[in-house]
Amino acid sequence: MKLNVFGATGKTGQHVCRQAMELDHEVTVFTRAAAKFGNDGPNPRVVQGDVMDRPAVAEAVVGQDAAIVALGGNSLRDKSTLTSGTRNIVDGMERSGAGRLVVLSAAGVGESRGQVSLLAKVAFKTMLRNIYADHVTQEMVVKQSSLDWTIVRAAILKDKPASGQYTVGNSGKVKYINRADVAQFLVQQVDDPTHTKQAVSVTS
Repeated sequence: MKLNVFGATGKTGQHVCRQAMELDHEVTVFTRAAAKFGNDGPNPRVVQGDVMDRPAVAEAVVGQDAAIVALGGNSLRDKSTLTSGTRNIVDGMERSGAGRLVVLSAAGVGESRGQVSLLAKVAFKTMLRNIYADHVTQEMVVKQSSLDWTIVRAAILKDKPASGQYTVGNSGKVKYINRADVAQFLVQQVDDPTHTKQAVSVTS
């Protein structure tokens, strides 16, 4: 499958790229930091660009079958990168006919609020309030689209090797999950319709 990865240079995005290529997807990386990817072969195909550049995003998604969005905010003060970037991706995909969209969000957003700890709720109201608000509006953009979308709400992310063991669902408490495990689930969703038009939480 021809697959765009947005946010590919982030900690989770790097796992997404690696695992997608291991499954023989034809990966196109759209990034401002093209130099971080080598030129050892055609996979991944690297496109230099900024997700805030709507025409550049629209051009990048032409001819692609699907996209995984693993964007991160630029700082704790950033209020709009996730929403604006995702909106540009959605608009480009709708115009080009690329229908499958998988988006990384955070557990605690929307109806998953009851799944996170009290400490996480406090963080979302204080230190992480801008990121939380950006995820809320990002999800709205995705849900209002005509694409075959899935939103993956990850528990607190940890930098440990993949365990291959995690729980998917919208009930029960969520705590932590390894980035590599989240990436595995994100890549699986590209050609798995089970959670189409759903937002689901993942946790170890």
